[in-house]
Amino acid sequence: MEQKSVTINDVARVAEVSVATVSRVLSGGSASAAARQRVESAARQLGYRRQTAEKRAERTAGRALALVISDLTNPYYSMLCAGAEQAARQAGWPLIVYQPEAARRGEDKMAEDVLELNVSGAVLVGVPVELGEPEDIRRRLCRIARSMPIVTIGPRVEGVSCVNITSDLSVSVRKSIAHLVALGHRRISFIGGSGGLRSSSARRRAYFEEMERLGLPTDRKISTEAAHTPQGGELAVNRLFGEAPAGERPTAIIAINDLAALGALRQLQRMGLRVPEDVALIGCDNQFFTPYLNPPLTTVDLHPFDHGVSAVEELLGSINGSRAAYSQIRECSLIVRESCGALLGVREF
Repeated sequence: MEQKSVTINDVARVAEVSVATVSRVLSGGSASAAARQRVESAARQLGYRRQTAEKRAERTAGRALALVISDLTNPYYSMLCAGAEQAARQAGWPLIVYQPEAARRGEDKMAEDVLELNVSGAVLVGVPVELGEPEDIRRRLCRIARSMPIVTIGPRVEGVSCVNITSDLSVSVRKSIAHLVALGHRRISFIGGSGGLRSSSARRRAYFEEMERLGLPTDRKISTEAAHTPQGGELAVNRLFGEAPAGERPTAIIAINDLAALGALRQLQRMGLRVPEDVALIGCDNQFFTPYLNPPLTTVDLHPFDHGVSAVEELLGSINGSRAAYSQIRECSLIVRESCGALLGVREF
């Protein structure tokens, strides 16, 4: 293989290790003796000269990676951050976590702020890749990508040359609906979708499409927008159940995330409604508190920790080798606990 065509990704493939491991070995970082031997052997075999990696390491000396993230108070983003931090630390790279203010339409300084961090590459998730008009988002990301490699986590933005990692949000909704239908539910509510984030809108749209495909009711009496917070969940349940006759109420609720589900659970119990006997409840994100609720919350796991790890590994691959643009669509998992009523079996509503 000609020297000019050999990248760090080629070395990782031949050595059968991660790109992050190759990066650590070639830059003099920590690695096991076995991994080091495999990487060095693969590099010699492919003609990947060590001094090339050393020169790259010199150019990035004293620099770092950035994680540009929406809201560290949200446990979903905290888990993603933990995964990214672990991968960066194992690769011997510092990680700067930057939480921008929500961009106002027509006054977006986010790209400028990220560039001023003076890092070698950035992972962007949440507001940077989701908030605003599609063309504004594309322009923002392209401006950053012209100066450094980037990886985005969230719905793919067309026209941006970068690695993108996303969960199949429509599948997450379809799995929840299918599970509830199998338990006998037909009046299934979706609470969430406000705030202007593309991922929220995608999940809400998937709900309506799947309910219509199954011939199930989708009128406004059983579905409402809600913020991604416990307060949002409380308000949504109050709207759905406050004035509706018993026969028009939903028998099951799918919440935009576990925080909204937490608020929904509290409000349902305030109203004297039992979960899951009277109303089934499913959240999303599989946050740390979900097994400890009463009842334990059925939820969808989007695997944010793994997203964080993969994003940093892909970013290091872009920094040290090719910058191919492609999208990874990750599986999600339905975690069945007591709040959905699975233990009660199939019922008629």
